Amino acid sequence: MSEAFQIHDNQTHSKNSNGDENSLNSMETQDRELGTKPIKSLYAKYSIATLIGMLAQAVMVIFEGVIIGNGLGTLGLATISVIMPLEMLNLALGGFFGIGVASVAAIKLGKNDSEGAKAVFAQCFWFCVIFVTALSALVFFSAEGVASLLGATPDIHSSVVTFIKIFICGYPFLVTGQLLVFVLRADEKPGLASFFMTGSAALALVELYLSVIVFDVGIKGAAVYYVLSIGLWFLSIFYFLFSKNTIFKIKPTKIQFSVIGAALKTGTPYFIVQIASFIYTIVINNLLGKLGSSVDIAAFAVINAYIIYIFMMICTAMMQGMQPLASYNYGALKMERVKELVRVSIISNFVFIAVLTVISVVFAKPITSIFAAGDASFIDITSKYTIIVISLSAFGLTSVLVSGFFQAIDKVNISTVIGVSRYVIFAIPLMFIMAKPLGIMGVWYSQPIADFLACAFAMYYVFREVKNLKKAL
Repeated sequence: MSEAFQIHDNQTHSKNSNGDENSLNSMETQDRELGTKPIKSLYAKYSIATLIGMLAQAVMVIFEGVIIGNGLGTLGLATISVIMPLEMLNLALGGFFGIGVASVAAIKLGKNDSEGAKAVFAQCFWFCVIFVTALSALVFFSAEGVASLLGATPDIHSSVVTFIKIFICGYPFLVTGQLLVFVLRADEKPGLASFFMTGSAALALVELYLSVIVFDVGIKGAAVYYVLSIGLWFLSIFYFLFSKNTIFKIKPTKIQFSVIGAALKTGTPYFIVQIASFIYTIVINNLLGKLGSSVDIAAFAVINAYIIYIFMMICTAMMQGMQPLASYNYGALKMERVKELVRVSIISNFVFIAVLTVISVVFAKPITSIFAAGDASFIDITSKYTIIVISLSAFGLTSVLVSGFFQAIDKVNISTVIGVSRYVIFAIPLMFIMAKPLGIMGVWYSQPIADFLACAFAMYYVFREVKNLKKAL
């Protein structure tokens, strides 16, 4: 009798405990600022906090180009251009896991499912560690063949191989670090995410200067720099291990592929967009090597690895500032807030990139000269190509932002199609078509045309989605 009473009492206590826990979880999600504060101020807060970290990365990238251009010369820049696809693969994997996990977790929080959000984070973290470590080992032992595939010409092949072997060893820290920083934003800690991004940029830049300029280590120093610049984001793991202010914890867990699959499905569009950039860079490096020389590849390095890269980082900051808001409010069925967010984010992104484009066109020669170590002919070539390539970047990067929006609301197919349109659907075919009558200039002129077409394509889906949101109100 007493035993039966004890069992009943334990069951009652368990039910009460679960009720209290569910109530607490509900309060955790309902009180979140993502669904309550004004959209404009929230978007500004999250975008600016992310942008601060991105600007630190941008400054780092500029100084990187100055140090490499002046310390390692044209061949050093050409090596960076050839290696850039591996950096894009790193970003692709980081977004694949990071955006996927953060978006799905934010949607679950919007639906008052904090346990589901915790499970997504924990399981995807461990899967990411295992997957990227295996990939790193595969690339490391295939470095010679990978260098040739990326378009390394004979004069830079050995440098590219050295770079690959060092860079790929840092991949587990690079990719996992990005995942953690993405989740920091979903956990309403954009300032902490910015801190890790900014600190990593500063420390990596010091290493690059010391290794290339002071100690003359050469391309090895540049490779270590590429590891540190994002790999140090991995230090944010201590927040998830020890902080009492987060519901996301890193702990041993049983991997369920159904849970991981849902997050990776959401991360797939960003991954495919970056893989499109990966393919585009390989194609253009090979075309420039065929139609021109390593000087043209070096010019593309300045444009793609530094100028366009900075533009893309700013667009990414705008997108990452928008995505937690879009995911949460879409999950909470607050469609009026989602509609306002679409308008504010697209206008902000377009205006910001357009202003930067005008500045870069007007000051093309002074900008490119900082990477050229006084080489007048290289400055002339690079500045001319820069003006052509970036002229309609505001249009092209609008399509990138729109792809990120559809990804955040879990419309994977639309996000993927928009994401690949800029490079795969438009730019790469245009390069081959225009190269026949125009030679190497056709390769350069293909990009602004592709940017305009990609924007028009993306806006069609935006207008269609806005109509659907109005119906849902």
